[in-house]
Amino acid sequence: MYFAHSPKLVITGASSSLRETGDRAAALGAEVVVVGPAPEGDPGAPVGDLDGFDVAVVGVADRAAAAGEVARAARVLGPGLRRGALVVVTGDEHVDADGSRLALALAAFSGLQPGAQFDVVGVDHGVVAWQTGAEGAATARYLLGRLGLGAGSPPA
Repeated sequence: MYFAHSPKLVITGASSSLRETGDRAAALGAEVVVVGPAPEGDPGAPVGDLDGFDVAVVGVADRAAAAGEVARAARVLGPGLRRGALVVVTGDEHVDADGSRLALALAAFSGLQPGAQFDVVGVDHGVVAWQTGAEGAATARYLLGRLGLGAGSPPA
């Protein structure tokens, strides 16, 4: 699905490239909500700001912080998750296991089924490395291309 409306994009995590991603998305007409780092226990954004998002980008800065960033992303994104949403987990290292944990945590939080009612896609170095559904992967490739962040399939 390529958006017929201006998509609502939520950006969270600790990756240094997230602000640039948000700026590019805003320049393309997306509604962008950036959820910066917050103290432990603080969800980071009012639920109403996130409600009904189309795409969320979770930036994982490094392996050491990944588990905490993914757990926080599940708490932040869970209340706003709706059918058809796409969650992209991105980092400079493989994030497969972290993305799988995020998909399961979002499913538990929302009652929605990943791959059927929402998608989670892992992007490593600008390339779609794994996904819960083909439609989500296609949408992620399209969005990454539009944002000029490089996208494609994993090398053979």
